[in-house]
Amino acid sequence: MTKPPISQAVGVTPDEVARLGNLFSSKDLRSVQTKLTATATELRNLANGRHRGGGLVANLAALLTPDQCQLLLDASRLVDSVGQSVTHAKEKRVRTEKDTKRRQDARDALAKQLVARTFPLPTETHDELLETIKAALILNRARQFHTSYNPSEFNFYIRNELKTPDRLYGVSAEQHRVGNVRSLRYFMISDLTSHLGYDDGSSVEERLRLLQEKVAEAVGVAVLTADERETLRLWQEALGPAANRQEGQA
Repeated sequence: MTKPPISQAVGVTPDEVARLGNLFSSKDLRSVQTKLTATATELRNLANGRHRGGGLVANLAALLTPDQCQLLLDASRLVDSVGQSVTHAKEKRVRTEKDTKRRQDARDALAKQLVARTFPLPTETHDELLETIKAALILNRARQFHTSYNPSEFNFYIRNELKTPDRLYGVSAEQHRVGNVRSLRYFMISDLTSHLGYDDGSSVEERLRLLQEKVAEAVGVAVLTADERETLRLWQEALGPAANRQEGQA
């Protein structure tokens, strides 16, 4: 069996590069490709310097023996051989990333539709604002929203949103609180959309079904805990008389 030339990196195949670069992006592979190309070019420039006129590289090349110049050319071919495999692996990674992005974009679009349909959560009236707070409390207790807070901590956080800051910058205290609830809704919708869109191998619809099961389990224990009911009562009082239309909580 003929031994491959030393200038051919037979062990560095595109598949091996892809395996070794599994945790790296196409951008990372492109950077390696660029460095290898530049290295091979510099080796060739030094090897052929004596044939390319004056300059420091030419003067350095003139000090090398023909065998040494040939060694530099062989090294440049070896680097080129590695670079070709990196290039093929990079092109494959680019295609994979594009496919992944298309799939994720489709999941995100569907997740956005399902969240809008399942959790519309309007915040125009006081009753709707209270329903948004209630939904946030339940989703947190079901460990589907703001999970960095346990239910007691999250309930305390929601109560803290009632506080009036030292400066209101041209809005009333009630308008400030309404803004806090609308911000809460924004983050809730964003978190739910990201949660449903996350690709763990299951469908977006399946992730929604599991989320709804978790919520049903939490509500099955208690629609609202005593502390949560008190928090909702405080918000009802703070938002004004219109909130009195809110239905009694279980």
